[in-house]
Amino acid sequence: MTPERLVILDIDGLRRDVFRRALADGSAPHLAGLLGGPEADRGLHFEPVSNAPSITFCCQSSLFTGAHPEQHGLVGNQFFDRFGRHSQGVPRHYAFDVGDTLAVDDAVRVFTGPAGLIGDLLAPETPTLYERVAARGLTSTVAYNMIARGASHWLKPSLVDIARFTKGGGLLGLSAEQYDGAMLAAVLAHLRAGARPAVLTAYFMGLDHHSHEHGPAHQADYLARVVDPQVGRLVDGLRELGLWAGTVFAVVSDHGQIAVIPDDQHSLRLSFPFDREMGYLFDALGLDVHDVPGEDPNCDAVVACNGGLAHVYLRHRAGHWADRPRLQDDVLPVARAFWEAHQTGRHAPDLHGALAAVLVRDVEHAGWEADYQACPPEGVLQPVDQYLATHLEWETVAAGSRLQHLASPLCGDLLLVANGAGGFYFGPPVRGVHGGLHPAESEAVFSLGWPTGSPTQVAVLRLAAEGAVRDRCRQEGGRRAGLVDLVPAVTAVMGW
Repeated sequence: MTPERLVILDIDGLRRDVFRRALADGSAPHLAGLLGGPEADRGLHFEPVSNAPSITFCCQSSLFTGAHPEQHGLVGNQFFDRFGRHSQGVPRHYAFDVGDTLAVDDAVRVFTGPAGLIGDLLAPETPTLYERVAARGLTSTVAYNMIARGASHWLKPSLVDIARFTKGGGLLGLSAEQYDGAMLAAVLAHLRAGARPAVLTAYFMGLDHHSHEHGPAHQADYLARVVDPQVGRLVDGLRELGLWAGTVFAVVSDHGQIAVIPDDQHSLRLSFPFDREMGYLFDALGLDVHDVPGEDPNCDAVVACNGGLAHVYLRHRAGHWADRPRLQDDVLPVARAFWEAHQTGRHAPDLHGALAAVLVRDVEHAGWEADYQACPPEGVLQPVDQYLATHLEWETVAAGSRLQHLASPLCGDLLLVANGAGGFYFGPPVRGVHGGLHPAESEAVFSLGWPTGSPTQVAVLRLAAEGAVRDRCRQEGGRRAGLVDLVPAVTAVMGW
């Protein structure tokens, strides 16, 4: 009664509304075929929310560990480890997407070494799906994804291709379609060489990249023109190799995207050597902010930009980075300055109108696990859900629980929320962005299908998956289904 193998189709950045519409209008026939049509007659649809921040490395880590950011430790594409947990006690800024200070080492190390930088940083007490599978004596293959710790085989993109894809242009560039095509070719070559993994993850990163460049309105075209035909070629390969029968498919995404304005005014940065939009605020407060490569420990503040959200780390002015910053002396003055810049342009004119909210953690009194609270302009802290009830202009989904599962020693003392509705975001100019709490960037995809399963087998799949997700959500305060539910759902379905 149990399936023989699991294939995970991980489509980075795919909005749920785009996916469901493509299933319904027939523009994604191969994906629809895996699920039994738009209503998933041979499986089921979940409606998960993304992490906070709804950004790739944080979200992919939750997908493949079943752990929240507070547990797995990857709290963004960029974050600051004020304790130096992985750097001999020396505080360290991480930027897997290169970041504004142009420190490229992290981006390179993501795909180097036995487990890559992400595998090294993931908390050891949060096993990956592949480590769980290996413990049962089963094999797994990961293609082009940054999380492969414990996998039997890791098919990595070449560093040259990554550079051409992410930074190249013109004749030297590699298109999103070419990058995804190279991933699929690597998967098919691997299977044709005799690999028979119990779990296969195929990571389609091109759609997110295409959507950043052209805007989320172009997702539907890329899904229909590129991803779905490539899924069809994978299905043909599985049939050809006798790997079709008994295979369950999971179609997932890590976040969505919202449309923003691709100009210097709306892209908020702290970039070396130019674009110091936020830097002027710290200058006005007499704070040395991290804005030069390698400056990490020798500064008073660090900003980690993650699209719709930005962590702000503040050092205890009379102590060290590992000391808890003081709420009244170190934290609230900066929070008030950001609000003042937003309202009047004081300190940093480019921040005028740029923020939706400023969130604060009182680690001085509540410890390093302190939850985020809303910090209105008048400075009186209040619970996030209470603040949201009186600020309906800030459109979010499941914000309270998502922020609760983010808060950890690796998070910022402030969390800045960009005014996405006004087209603002933290990062370089793009047309589509994610990272925040808005529904469009937060509603992800998670669908299961067993195309060769009998009606009874499909019914058992539904019961197992729904039960696993329902139980996990109930255990965690009745939260919404999320990315962390992929692992419990598929392990229940597969009988692991």
